[in-house]
Amino acid sequence: MLRIISGSLRNRKILQPDLKITRPTTDKVREAVFSSLQFKIVGKNFLDLFSGSGAIAIEAFSRGAKKVVAVEKNREAFHIVKTNLDTLNISNQIEAIHSDALVFLTKNQSKFDFIYLDTPYLDYQLMNDVLALIMQQKILNDDGEIIVETNKITEVKVPLGFKIYKTKRYGKVDILYLCYE
Repeated sequence: MLRIISGSLRNRKILQPDLKITRPTTDKVREAVFSSLQFKIVGKNFLDLFSGSGAIAIEAFSRGAKKVVAVEKNREAFHIVKTNLDTLNISNQIEAIHSDALVFLTKNQSKFDFIYLDTPYLDYQLMNDVLALIMQQKILNDDGEIIVETNKITEVKVPLGFKIYKTKRYGKVDILYLCYE
């Protein structure tokens, strides 16, 4: 079980998919990321790609994000996201989409202020493809931020037009904060 760290749903418990399917973001990392976004997230649009349990999306909603979208490809993990939203009575407030992230990004018409990107750690190419598609599709608002969760050995290829403005390390996890140049 995972817990929501802060906000309107603070300390509520949610399910997580089997660890063979997803790797949940630890409480420590979620708390650090959302502490850095604390006052910026209220009233903003938030996209959680590779959502897993939906914990990041739910945390964003709990802390005041206006529009939250959670995208998950794996059928079992997506079912967990839907179950968590139903259990918390917020299924009408967070849009859960069962889709491949690249397909979602090509069809999406919305713009977001924050995009959380947590691809499978060993799939370097997928992460870089997603970043390139975010730039190409222009779905990040002008003053928006992309938060990339990765392991410390992954080489992130930042597309032309984006820059890394902050990096934080939490054990074996790196959090990269990107924005437009």
